[in-house]
Amino acid sequence: MKWILRIGLAGLALLAWMFRSAHSQQKETAVIHLSGNAEFPPFKLLFISDVHRRTLRQEMFSDQVDLVVIGGDFVERGVPDRRIRENLRILSELGPVYYVFGNNDREIGEIRLRGLLEEQGAVILDDESVELFGNPKLKLTGIDYFAFREHSIENAFSTVSKDDAVIFISHTPFVFKHVKQHYPVSLMIAGHTHGGQIRFGPFGIFNHGSLTVSDGITELISNGFGTTSLPLRFGAKAQYHVLEIHPAPEKQHLAQSSTIG
Repeated sequence: MKWILRIGLAGLALLAWMFRSAHSQQKETAVIHLSGNAEFPPFKLLFISDVHRRTLRQEMFSDQVDLVVIGGDFVERGVPDRRIRENLRILSELGPVYYVFGNNDREIGEIRLRGLLEEQGAVILDDESVELFGNPKLKLTGIDYFAFREHSIENAFSTVSKDDAVIFISHTPFVFKHVKQHYPVSLMIAGHTHGGQIRFGPFGIFNHGSLTVSDGITELISNGFGTTSLPLRFGAKAQYHVLEIHPAPEKQHLAQSSTIG
């Protein structure tokens, strides 16, 4: 009987640890150089995805950033308006907010969520590109969750030139390969996979979140901030990212010189 009790207590302790892990967070930082011909002074971007049912607090975010990108699944069924408003308010106080839809967001009603986002001044990227800081060569390109619309990526890149510096935002990373093969892109960012959420070493439903650079293109896949199905995490820490964005090295000196002048 004692060994059964010990196993039971160990199991409860593990569940408590997994619950605590799911309700903590880790800030990840990186310096990224964008390919492309855009000249601009460095800026900071905060990326957060997959908040789901979590409540944000101001003390979670201490960095001064120039813009905030929400990578989808900000909500799910059952999240009250009051929490959504407060979460958006906290992020909007950090900087201008840009948002793409994920696969769970519409569970509360698309019209309802669009109203709450617009109420807080968030820019919804509906398969489109926008200029950042008034720079026509620096683009933020975002798509709706690809399963809900046809021609999402094609429409999003319709105003992008081949030598632009492009930050591409998608809820899911499963479109990254297609985007790289067919469109000019410098940085690709997504969430959705939760890093597997519960994983044992290298084993999980999805790969652990990662930041990789290949052929001049940077790919960031976040573990996400919240959880889905079970409010538990193991082996895949909740996280958000603060990225310091620089132009391509050959453009950086020109951008800094123009800023000083």
